[in-house]
Amino acid sequence: MPAPFRKPLSDDEIAAYDDLLQEVGARVDRDLSVEGVDGFTAALLVGPRRLAPEDYFPVLLGEGGLDTLRDDAERTRFVDCFERRRAELERALTAPVENLADPRALAPLILDWDAILADMPKAEAAALRAEGIPGYGELWATGVLEVVEHWEDDWALPAESKDEQFVDACLDPFYTLVAPEAEWTPEEKKLSREAHVAQAIWSLYDLREFWLDRGIAPIAPIRKEAEPGRNDPCPCGSGKKFKKCCGKGQ
Repeated sequence: MPAPFRKPLSDDEIAAYDDLLQEVGARVDRDLSVEGVDGFTAALLVGPRRLAPEDYFPVLLGEGGLDTLRDDAERTRFVDCFERRRAELERALTAPVENLADPRALAPLILDWDAILADMPKAEAAALRAEGIPGYGELWATGVLEVVEHWEDDWALPAESKDEQFVDACLDPFYTLVAPEAEWTPEEKKLSREAHVAQAIWSLYDLREFWLDRGIAPIAPIRKEAEPGRNDPCPCGSGKKFKKCCGKGQ
């Protein structure tokens, strides 16, 4: 029996969802935004195994998971928004799309900070710019990578195998989006942030198909010696990310 259709969130509901996430984030000392949670949610749908809510909510919301929410009303609001957006993302990822202009294609909830700041008083906008604002797609990519890196054993593949190279290539656009643009390679700088986001969206489709072909199920992690994460500072002291330095090609 098919799952009941969950109505997509309206623009007003998305704004309310973002407000709720920021309220919860302030209480649990986590940076929560609708953009970051959208990436996190999408990554749950394209990974090597299906994770249960009791597994991923403590990662998203802090150790207490849903218990960190203030009361039943707040919990109901959060779960309703989360599940409706999750259902919408799953419909997009299973749709047979050939270009991202297709209305069925995945459309991340990415904040356009330039547009937001343009509507603000100049002094307020200047103050926010001075504090530093995320690049386009940065928070979304961070949400995706939080899932990949938290469950890195699940995502591990035989070293130097074609499968590992394929998955690494799929993840590269996300690592580009979270890296400071000053650290981008000449090749990465040829593309706009919007183009890197488009590549990342196609990567989600590719990752979903890849893991489906392998069979999504609980898998035994491949044990390997501990090493820095691909987005961690390189231990050689160069100041570059590990993936851009000694970890390049791994």
